[in-house]
Amino acid sequence: MNVSLLAVPYNLDQLRVGMGQAPAALLQAGLAEQLAAQGHATLLETVSIPASDMPREECIGRIQAALAVVVTQARAAGRFPLVLGGDCLVALGTLAGLARPADTGIVWIDAHGDFNTPAISISGYLGGMPLACAVGHGLEALRDACGLMPIAEQHVALVGVRDLDPLEAQALERSAVTVVPTQGVIDHSPKLDAILTSLAALPQIYLHIDIDVLDMAEAPGVDFPTSHGLHIEQLLWLVQQVAAQGKLAALALTAVNPTKDSGGRTVQAALQVISAALG
Repeated sequence: MNVSLLAVPYNLDQLRVGMGQAPAALLQAGLAEQLAAQGHATLLETVSIPASDMPREECIGRIQAALAVVVTQARAAGRFPLVLGGDCLVALGTLAGLARPADTGIVWIDAHGDFNTPAISISGYLGGMPLACAVGHGLEALRDACGLMPIAEQHVALVGVRDLDPLEAQALERSAVTVVPTQGVIDHSPKLDAILTSLAALPQIYLHIDIDVLDMAEAPGVDFPTSHGLHIEQLLWLVQQVAAQGKLAALALTAVNPTKDSGGRTVQAALQVISAALG
């Protein structure tokens, strides 16, 4: 397979700070060489915008718009977009670049829901809002900036989640998003099988993996660690189940923070996950 490695070295609007250092860390750890050994040809492109003093949300909108362009170009050239975040906001640019929202399913693997909006968020952290934004709730300016039309909630699976804010949990309960918590993955829940089978009927699936879905003991290099997460073998199994549907259109790997990564364990886990997805 021809793979476009799309590096997005931003933590919100901050270039190469914290999570923004993840693309370089993954590449330095041998990502391109690993993919080549699997038979993939890779082309690296880094998404960036000129430095400015524009407001944070406007800056993020421009980053996601730039990402949307290169995702579209990769697909047009017959290349698979592998997006290296950064934070989870890269989902917006990736989905915008894939286009065809009615034909798109999302498998969002994350310890957190990312289903907050400015109206309900406790912290106001924009990185906790992209899934809600992707299905049409909040942050309209970001969707407009990158040209993203909302994805239908019934075409979304939130998998591995275990840490939700109270109002965020209520918003998910009211939504048509299928939520499979950590224990559902461990138990190989029929609910997981059912939603993956349903999404496989769509022309394309976007797979989003926030590495903090792993237990903090196995992935210490994250900004929002939580215990009682998946073990690496469980995450690899899950990713392989998604890939086996045969509809992957793009993959984003997010939330590695190399500055907090004791012994490089989180980077190595991320490499394993990417390998499992692209097999």
